[in-house]
Amino acid sequence: MRSVVSGLFTVVAMVCMIVAVPSVWLTQRVVSTDGFVASASEAAKISEVQDYFSQKVADSIEQASGSKLASNVALPLAQSYSRTDAFVRDFAEVARQQHDWLFTQPAPDADLHLMELDITPMINDAIKQASIPVPVSFDRPILVTIDQRQITAGSMEDSGKLVTVAAWVSVIGAIVAALLALLLAVRRSTVLAWLGVGGVLAGVIGALLAVATKSVVSDRLADTDPSARNTIEVVVGGISDDLTQLSLLVGVGGLIVLAVGGVARVVSGRRALA
Repeated sequence: MRSVVSGLFTVVAMVCMIVAVPSVWLTQRVVSTDGFVASASEAAKISEVQDYFSQKVADSIEQASGSKLASNVALPLAQSYSRTDAFVRDFAEVARQQHDWLFTQPAPDADLHLMELDITPMINDAIKQASIPVPVSFDRPILVTIDQRQITAGSMEDSGKLVTVAAWVSVIGAIVAALLALLLAVRRSTVLAWLGVGGVLAGVIGALLAVATKSVVSDRLADTDPSARNTIEVVVGGISDDLTQLSLLVGVGGLIVLAVGGVARVVSGRRALA
């Protein structure tokens, strides 16, 4: 009877491990505002993202000033600015706006498919590097609008809450079930080995989910502006790489636990024969 109950708790612990890896990752890196901003900010160091926002800054200056000359002057300044720490800081604020758009209930009259990003701080910092004045009026925020055909404003609010609950439940469940399985086990080394298998499975499935996430996002952005799509894919790719790294750590940890359990099982078997 003890073996059966221990086996059931082992299975529960393994399932909880598999759920915990992606749910904890999502909670820490996507649902959490600070985690999302930190992950997305890494994309500010990638040339495709820098070039995209450099062009947006130059285009916005042209629209605000009504002068093509101003845009021609602004573009090299924006490109230079996008390689600085100031751009990384300003991009983090843009990422925060993106997170708010996804996880906050929109106003009743808002267009659910249009994401508006205020890039006024980027323009101000780019102009600060100019040796000549650029005639731009900033009596209102300068916004960049991105058409998100497959994603809507606030669409991740409810799912974010569910993921957070799932993360807590799965982590606590994995710990409690694993401890009970070991306490009730007749052969603890065997249970330990199976818990190691659970860790390996969690790592493998988590890594596969990271690959699938990139593919799904790419498909959903098929109709988005190419430059915007490339930027979003870079950001999502960086966040997905975090899941890959977490999955590898969990998988390696599982292999270690599996090896320890296997060795302990062999040693205990030899002692029983002796």
